[in-house]
Amino acid sequence: MAEHTNQVAIDPAEIWRTLRQFDAFSTFTDQQRESLEHAIAHEFGMTVRRYAQGDYICHKGEFELDLCIVLSGRAEVHDRDDRGVEVHTVYEAGSIFGELGAMGGRPRSFDVIAAQQTLVFHIPRHALKHLEINEKLRGILAERYRERAVRAMSARVELFAPVPESFIDELIPHCQIARYDLRGVPILEQGQAVDGFYIILDGFVQIVRHRADGQRRVLAYLREGEYFGEMALLGTGNAWASVFTAGKCELIKIDAGEFAELCRRYPAVERAMREAIVQRQHQEDTITDELSDLLEKSGQLGVIQSDALLVMDLDRCIKCDNCVRACESLHGRSRLIRNGVQIGKYLVPSACRHCDDPKCMSACPTGAVARRPEGEIYFKYDVCIGCGNCAIACPFDNITMIDTPSFDLAQARKAEIVGGRDFFRPYPQTHHDAGAGLLARLFGWHQEAHATPQTHEHVAPSYPIKCDLCDGLPFMGCVHSCPTGAAIRIEAAELFEEIGAVSARSHIRKANEGK
Repeated sequence: MAEHTNQVAIDPAEIWRTLRQFDAFSTFTDQQRESLEHAIAHEFGMTVRRYAQGDYICHKGEFELDLCIVLSGRAEVHDRDDRGVEVHTVYEAGSIFGELGAMGGRPRSFDVIAAQQTLVFHIPRHALKHLEINEKLRGILAERYRERAVRAMSARVELFAPVPESFIDELIPHCQIARYDLRGVPILEQGQAVDGFYIILDGFVQIVRHRADGQRRVLAYLREGEYFGEMALLGTGNAWASVFTAGKCELIKIDAGEFAELCRRYPAVERAMREAIVQRQHQEDTITDELSDLLEKSGQLGVIQSDALLVMDLDRCIKCDNCVRACESLHGRSRLIRNGVQIGKYLVPSACRHCDDPKCMSACPTGAVARRPEGEIYFKYDVCIGCGNCAIACPFDNITMIDTPSFDLAQARKAEIVGGRDFFRPYPQTHHDAGAGLLARLFGWHQEAHATPQTHEHVAPSYPIKCDLCDGLPFMGCVHSCPTGAAIRIEAAELFEEIGAVSARSHIRKANEGK
């Protein structure tokens, strides 16, 4: 995480006097200026931070969804992209960066380091509306987002490995970014003329084939880095199947003329797409009615969109409920319910799935719902106000509000287990027994150390809880307590590949050695 102890006191009028010197802000009206100044004074998370030379402003891979504007000083990027090409970018005063995170909810692409003492204005994702109210700045942000999104995609997607950067430069002006917020929105309809090639930038789409006998069959879900539309553009010109959104998703659309030029100049790209076409046509013959129904239901229940699933192998599960009791002992209330959808021999119980498109994160007014670079979603309780928006927003009812005394007791228990780490505590002092003996008997832990509770100037009547993979603990309670090994964690794509329903093959290149 970036250093947040460097926050400085801000004067909205003084910040505006700096911003108005930059071209991006040159057309703000008095009304827009007043709106921005009011937001700086009152919106949570709009901050100015001072970084000394060598400080990290952003870390590659983190989900810090702030837009950053350099007010003074200089920052630099020294990194390599996913092709292994060295990147060196300088951000002077007036530079804007962080669009992929703030506008698309994507992790940071590079490390950004202060080259000298630097002041940076951080605008959280929920406050972007105060910038986008200005037409010029809105256009600048949209154009920069498109450029960076296409570059990031082309550097990561295997299909574009043979395509040089110079062609990507030519391609960017001919690309469009399409965003969808709801599931079930039609993108292409079977038999419809297709005028572009689509690459999934974020989220999922559902592929549906309407057969001659009138049957509707769900064939697959495509995710980030995969593509569609090539069958029409390399064949009849009409869509072979219908494509629908499977939740919130974002697409890059390349117009048909540029697609043809891409294939003409880089035959390896066309060969790869023709191989994919053969696989997709074969897939229609392998998807049974039962698998199609399972895929449809899994999409409706959000299983497909999950980044981390808790599943139970029904061949091993003895229905002892140890998993549920362990979860309740650790967290004050069980964060999983042992019922749900069955996929093959696996039961997917009701528990947080760490969604690819987390509604809870978008609904949080303070940024208390966050995602780690590894993908799991967790709560930053020190900035949680207990409003319950996240619980209301979760479409799967996997977030609940727990009364503060019970929450505090559970946090004390976890601190007792690890014997050294302070878990967030809403009370300034402990008012009850931490109950470590119960956990010691459950998990075999014999720690004697007592964590010092943290203080919090605002104590909410309740706090949200959900499965966070037992964040901060050396084990996951449900998995650790299962006597038969039935409870396991798995990625949705891996699960569906295992039962033969959907290929988990990704077109995304992994970073070399995780660097």
